[in-house]
Amino acid sequence: MTDINCLLEQFTRDAIEAARDGKWEEVIAFYDRRMSEGQFEHISPSTAQALVKQDQWLITRVREAQAAIKKNLHEIQDQRRKLEILKRQWGGNSTAQARHLLTI
Repeated sequence: MTDINCLLEQFTRDAIEAARDGKWEEVIAFYDRRMSEGQFEHISPSTAQALVKQDQWLITRVREAQAAIKKNLHEIQDQRRKLEILKRQWGGNSTAQARHLLTI
């Protein structure tokens, strides 16, 4: 295996490890480094196949992370709406009234 094959596979493995740890900035950095090598025309077919398979795994993890973030954002929005309803029921922006209710 040539040096470029090893290097590209190592960057990809490092990116996958970072993804497993949720270190998405590192994933981006490893892929930037992989792309900066720019010698994809010199890699072996088996390395290209391995990189595609690993990339597909990573794309799946990114989509799962995006879905989890989207779900959390929806939950936060729901909680925010509920808090706004409570705030209105307590009389708007009156912090004195809210403090009074909390002491009861």
